Amino acid sequence: MKKTLIAAAVFAAVQPLLSAAADLEEITVTASRLDLPKSQLGVSVSILNAADIERLGYTSLLDVMRTLPGVAVSNSGGAGKVSSLFIRGESNFRTLVLLDGVNIADPTTPQVGAQLQHLQAADIERIEMLRGPQGMLYGAGAGGVINIITKKSTGEVRATAGVEAGRYGTERTSASLGGSAGSWHYDLNVSDFSSDGFNAREMDTSGEEDGYENFTASARLGYEVNDTLSLEGQYRKTDAETEFDGCYSLAPNDCLSRYDQELFSLSGNYQIDSWNHQLSLSQQEIDRVEGISPGAMVFTTKGEIREANYIGSKVLASGKLLWGGEYEQTDFFTRFGSFTPSKEVLESTGVFTEWHSDFAETVFYTLGYRRDSLETEDHNSWRASAAIPIAIGEEQQVKYRASLGTGYRAPSPNEISLNNSTGVALVGPETSRGYELGLEYQWAQLLQAELTYFDQEITDAIIYDDSLGFMGAYRQDDGESQSEGIELSLNGSLNNGLDWHASGTWLDTENSTGAVREGVPQRVYNFGLSQQWLEDKLTLSANWQRVEDRINRIKESNGSIREIALENYSKLDLNAVYRLTPNMRVNLRGENVLDRNYREVAGYYTAGAAVYAGIEFSL
Repeated sequence: MKKTLIAAAVFAAVQPLLSAAADLEEITVTASRLDLPKSQLGVSVSILNAADIERLGYTSLLDVMRTLPGVAVSNSGGAGKVSSLFIRGESNFRTLVLLDGVNIADPTTPQVGAQLQHLQAADIERIEMLRGPQGMLYGAGAGGVINIITKKSTGEVRATAGVEAGRYGTERTSASLGGSAGSWHYDLNVSDFSSDGFNAREMDTSGEEDGYENFTASARLGYEVNDTLSLEGQYRKTDAETEFDGCYSLAPNDCLSRYDQELFSLSGNYQIDSWNHQLSLSQQEIDRVEGISPGAMVFTTKGEIREANYIGSKVLASGKLLWGGEYEQTDFFTRFGSFTPSKEVLESTGVFTEWHSDFAETVFYTLGYRRDSLETEDHNSWRASAAIPIAIGEEQQVKYRASLGTGYRAPSPNEISLNNSTGVALVGPETSRGYELGLEYQWAQLLQAELTYFDQEITDAIIYDDSLGFMGAYRQDDGESQSEGIELSLNGSLNNGLDWHASGTWLDTENSTGAVREGVPQRVYNFGLSQQWLEDKLTLSANWQRVEDRINRIKESNGSIREIALENYSKLDLNAVYRLTPNMRVNLRGENVLDRNYREVAGYYTAGAAVYAGIEFSL
């Protein structure tokens, strides 16, 4: 209650100064599954477009998302190494990651989370991040939603090719081809990334390098049948190899992990009068092999996710009605050395509906409900939100918003498989609930800001208990874990070509014992500038990040837990892009240019100062 009152006081104090983290009239689809302007949304959504991604210059999509409010990232030793993304203190296995609307979670991991470290930024057009529990619209694992939208060509044929190289033996090449012809549109993208890396783990005193390779290819083909019906198919494949330390083999510092992901999807959209129907089918297959080194006990896993999704909507005189249904089948197979392999097949279905309306075009509100049928038990989710946009002057608008909702995480195939094999009762879903209060204000594009206070809790968390069964199993946590805080985001554009952004996240996170959540920094700040020079031929950009108050916990050989407080750190990245001709540009990027020595995970190194240079051609 005390912190809620403090947040309310902050809102009142800064209201005269604030101006939105994105254009309030910008259209977004992730927050509601309908094309709605941001001014009518009562939930927190952050948006990065292709221009933003280009200015930042990062090759890894994970590094791009670090700059968003409410987000923190931990990485275990460089490119391609195990990484976690936290939204408002929640781990990435409680975050749903969509690629063009398709769930890309890895069912072979213990808690089923997306392997974000393997996502490249080469063909990404837009990122929409929805913060807070979103189980009503998106089902299991949607403690937050990241919708990654790839580039889609609709005009004349366009081809691009680029190369980049830099420290740690890093090389990147990419190429794309896209366009439209009559009723058809198409896109082809290829990206190849490799790095010799650096010694990832402090326990490895040999100094050997832990490299990474990633090859990603994607294709899209769409057809406009007529004015009411459109069809689209997509394919994406990622092959990655990661060198790492500590696979407990005869060569513990010479380990290799292989990750192969293949994704197919087919979708159709039918629009007639005020009715809209969307149907999509998708299949994702992931194969992982770990511990490939002399004498290693090879760990092999394979997972598949098959989904069918339908969304319908109808525009009525008094509002918009949204409804839909989803079916998901998850297959999981694992083998460790010569042990008996394990296999699980899980199915779930969900149906939902949401009503969008307004009072006299002054208060825009939504009410939604969802019912999911899971392997262990059924689950209900709901969401209510409201937004009050107010024009207060020429090109000025303020918006008050609030939302309250629930979410859940279903037991993973790994969790169910382990409990089945040890004779321990199966666990049910985790449940989450949260609310937020937001204030946004926009004055044209000159000065924009967004302030959000949130409070969310998780009950019945699924945790591992090594005292269960004969080798440990999973159970439900009896207590509650909580995350509350304040997010502040500001940005603006000036007439002289200067763009800037700033954000701060202040968290107070607790697990069920009252201790600070592991791996989650309690404060994260970002500040960035981008200036155009020489008639917009040269763009210079910088992004500074500060991370504070992060802890890790390590289990000692005697079973005791040791808590490690990681040092606070700041990191500065620079990016310069110069357009030699309309069809050619060169770039020079520096990461951690001040060469700060810091850790994001205890016991793992991070990259030092590095410079990368590249060139890109387009036709």
